[in-house]
Amino acid sequence: MNQQRRAPTAILLAAGQSSRFGSDKLLHELTIAGKSQTLIQHTLELWFSVFDEIYIVIRPDNQLLKNTMLHWAGLHQKKINLIECQQAELGMGHSLKAAITATSQAYGWVIGLADMPLIPQEVLQKICQNLKQGAAITAPYYDERRGHPVGFNFSYQAELLTLEGDTGAKNLLQRDEGKIYKIETDDVGILKDIDGMDDVRVIEHLGKT
Repeated sequence: MNQQRRAPTAILLAAGQSSRFGSDKLLHELTIAGKSQTLIQHTLELWFSVFDEIYIVIRPDNQLLKNTMLHWAGLHQKKINLIECQQAELGMGHSLKAAITATSQAYGWVIGLADMPLIPQEVLQKICQNLKQGAAITAPYYDERRGHPVGFNFSYQAELLTLEGDTGAKNLLQRDEGKIYKIETDDVGILKDIDGMDDVRVIEHLGKT
């Protein structure tokens, strides 16, 4: 089978400190489309509507989040692989590096943030499709603004393994913007993450339908 036809690996980054939220935002309950559950459960449901298996980066000390996700996975018979990032407090770049290291045999990656529950399912599907068809990088765009998740093919593995700090792959994406296979969407959910309670209210409002 051609490498470019292989399915990419799903990665969720969930190792943040939630410092601006005041508590673990991923365990905060919110209502989307009439369903009330924790933020991480909303995100997991979305990603498992497209992927059979997900790798999730967490902090080693976040036992409650770990237990919550494993319990959910057991109830729903889903396969979650937890990656503990020892240097998570140093920034997203370290979490991303930990994920790529743990999935070094992947043919590509779809990398998302655990606090973004409104990503359209069709965007996730399109990212996978683009990577299978040979795109080097692919990402959704709303009103010319790049959102999440982002897909990288295996040719970026070495560079992703050098990431540090809190910018993640931002500099890499800026450098290679011309290589990005853009997915245009009119769904602002690709830009909406949660940092504070105001963001919770925005996402609940957007997720009413």
